[in-house]
Amino acid sequence: MARIRTIKPEFFTSEDIVSLSPMARLLYIALWCEADREGRMVWKPKTFKMRYMPGDACNIEKLCEEILKLGLVVQYGAYAYIPAFHAHQHINPREAASQLPAPDSDASTTRQPRDSDTTQRDSDTQVGREGKGKEIYARPSDVSEQVWKDYKQLRKDKKATVSKTVVDGVREEAGKLGMTLEDALQLQVTRGWQGFDASWVSGKQTQSSAIFAGAI
Repeated sequence: MARIRTIKPEFFTSEDIVSLSPMARLLYIALWCEADREGRMVWKPKTFKMRYMPGDACNIEKLCEEILKLGLVVQYGAYAYIPAFHAHQHINPREAASQLPAPDSDASTTRQPRDSDTTQRDSDTQVGREGKGKEIYARPSDVSEQVWKDYKQLRKDKKATVSKTVVDGVREEAGKLGMTLEDALQLQVTRGWQGFDASWVSGKQTQSSAIFAGAI
């Protein structure tokens, strides 16, 4: 089933994207809608043709091959995933969990998902509500459970909320340093910082994983 996804303006000027033919670019965008919350999908080119390009005279197999060749999508058995998915998407926490096997699992022994597995309704809303006035924000898929738990505890101790706006801000600042969101959150926990600003981190610190273990 197709899902609501976002496309950033810089997508259209990215070097790997402009290397694609126009129809392949359109298909690649469509595959983001096809992917589940983990960036995975069942790899069925004919289904993609009927679902996203029903009125276009194109060779769907060649378009898929074009995308695979650049590594924009990686196929594993009967499935495929988008490597850059988590770097560019903020998933609705109410979206159904992935029913597909991870790339490093034995995909051949995992059942094909039924339509009923993915019928949960998608929404543009990224943050849910739990109880009166209580905002919740689900753990980003690129952050481990332990780091997320420690980060939430830090924010709680600081009497600060965990929201999409806050986490997006950390992700943006971490990106300036070439750090992952998880590394930035772990550094916050280690240093006891309520917030995160790229100017607070030296170049030496970003090159050493020792700081994330508290060895500083």
